[in-house]
Amino acid sequence: MGQNNLYSREMIKQEFNQPKLFKLLAENTFFHIEKINMTFKKNTTIPLYQDDTEYIYYICDGIASVSITDEVFEFKGPSEFIGLSDSMINTNNEDFKVTTITETIIWRFLKSDVIAKIMSTQEGYLFHYLSMLDQYSLFTKKLMTMKKTHKERVFIALQEVGKKFGTLTNRANYVKIPPVFTRNLIAQYVGIGLTKLSDSLLALQEEDLIQMTSKREIILEIESLI
Repeated sequence: MGQNNLYSREMIKQEFNQPKLFKLLAENTFFHIEKINMTFKKNTTIPLYQDDTEYIYYICDGIASVSITDEVFEFKGPSEFIGLSDSMINTNNEDFKVTTITETIIWRFLKSDVIAKIMSTQEGYLFHYLSMLDQYSLFTKKLMTMKKTHKERVFIALQEVGKKFGTLTNRANYVKIPPVFTRNLIAQYVGIGLTKLSDSLLALQEEDLIQMTSKREIILEIESLI
């Protein structure tokens, strides 16, 4: 019987999300695994691979960027794992980095312990499978976005950051991009230079797709915050 016959898409999202996986890993009624609470200062590299050991992290508070060479691939925030599905990337490659962009509080697990505990549960493979599926979808979306214009790519990136990390304003569905997402960081995420980013932001502002305050803060409308 296929997965779609066992679970509806919405049920899978509700029952096999990352916070529930963390709860599974943290509880000690069976297959106890060690976890360490750690705090990383802003602009600190989080090691996924160290001394022949692979780690997985669960973010309690803070934001980190995942980058390959000089391009930011994605941003991770509270209630998300780092390293769980990054086996699609060579995590011991020096070009692959996870860097905090705010002070970040995390729980650290040994990756081997996490995989062992997940696979010891009746339906644990779904946690890992869905995490890998999300990572694959992210790769696919990145590739598709690269075909768009610079302005379109910048707007898509701002929408993504706004939905995930934006702070609400006094206007319905309008959010402000947090200042930790600097122009340089956004440019790295989009994969363009600062000049092209500035041109794209100006064009978006002229089309009333974004607003920029006197402090250079970016405000934009998000279609849905649900």
